[in-house]
Amino acid sequence: MTTWRHSLVVFFGFFALASGSLAGVSDVERAPNETGPSSAGAFNRWLFTSHPHNMGLKAQFYASFQKYLEDEGVAGVVPTWQLWRVDAHYARRCGTEYFTRPPMERWREIIPTLQLLRDEVIPVTGPVEVVSGYRSAEINECVNGASRSKHLSFAALDLVAVQMTDREVLFKDLCALQARVGDQRAMGLGAYYDPADPERGAKGRFHIDAAGFRTWGFDYSRSSNPCPQIGRATQ
Repeated sequence: MTTWRHSLVVFFGFFALASGSLAGVSDVERAPNETGPSSAGAFNRWLFTSHPHNMGLKAQFYASFQKYLEDEGVAGVVPTWQLWRVDAHYARRCGTEYFTRPPMERWREIIPTLQLLRDEVIPVTGPVEVVSGYRSAEINECVNGASRSKHLSFAALDLVAVQMTDREVLFKDLCALQARVGDQRAMGLGAYYDPADPERGAKGRFHIDAAGFRTWGFDYSRSSNPCPQIGRATQ
């Protein structure tokens, strides 16, 4: 009986912690996918879904991750729960869960990227929503991802600017930002925009990491980098 009661205390204690974390997500940030399978509510349900003998372990792991971000000074740069998102399209296509726990030994890899977002990217783009974070080897293989994808090491995020009104302006601003600070901050920019086909990539998705100064477009190569075509700013 004592063990059972202790399990309930742990379960509801971490439920309150996670709910508190999610409560900090603004309506504008949550609105794009509020009721979908990778929404905040779906995450909360997933967090507390486990086998009976593992009750609360995912929540405990999440609490440790939240504290780690706080200790590193990057909590709140983006909603913490979004960092555990598997790309919804990939999850559906590959038949996986919509969220995953990044391995603890990889947590340190996301810190420079969050610092880059906080210091440079968000001041240019406004609030961002994480649509894809850590990618397991299985998902990476399923989607034919690059063998050295920075998502595999939890060093990269795919994002959308939640207040975007003009994609061309968004990518002009991102390209200008990288031209200004990219070398210094080891900024990797996946600029998924094609001036010749402005309807492609309508959501304005882009990739950010702090693992090397480079830029690419839709085919993941330097040759598809749209920055020179959309008026990349000079330093």
